[in-house]
Amino acid sequence: MLLGHEWSLFGHNHRTLRVTSPRPGQRSTYWLQMPYTYAIPLVILSGLLHWLTSQSLFLAITEISDPLGVETPLILSDLAYSCIAIIFTLTLGVLALLTAAGMGYRQFAAEITTVGSCSAAISAACHATVADPEELVGKEVRWGDVGITGTLGVRHLTLSNQEEVMKPTFGEIYAGAGGGE
Repeated sequence: MLLGHEWSLFGHNHRTLRVTSPRPGQRSTYWLQMPYTYAIPLVILSGLLHWLTSQSLFLAITEISDPLGVETPLILSDLAYSCIAIIFTLTLGVLALLTAAGMGYRQFAAEITTVGSCSAAISAACHATVADPEELVGKEVRWGDVGITGTLGVRHLTLSNQEEVMKPTFGEIYAGAGGGE
């Protein structure tokens, strides 16, 4: 969901690219593969759920002794549970699932093709309309309709640093769809 949201921001305004080895003007990847505003709470939630689960079910060893002090070799081991820890674990787990489901209803920032992490789709969106793609390195880009490119007179959707990048038009034929370039 976060990957799709970040991708949709490229259709909304000009942004720098996030790359593994950044050059000047580019952003590096996230250390935990997602923004820290999400990653840190998720790590804390995961640790808390694991700890609560360990407190919910545990091994209890009971040694029975005689009230008069006579030693009895009776030692029992059993699985024990804590109702309070189970209630907290279930409550926190359900809240986490509801939060994730609620985030699924969050709308993307712009009308952009959802590509997920499909490298072929991302590559198709990155086919530059400039003669030298290296001139785009380090610049802010936006995804959208960059106009007619090539000799076939077909419009093109791509990431571009041009200011006149427009939103795609419904019903328009673009390169790669319906016999384009």
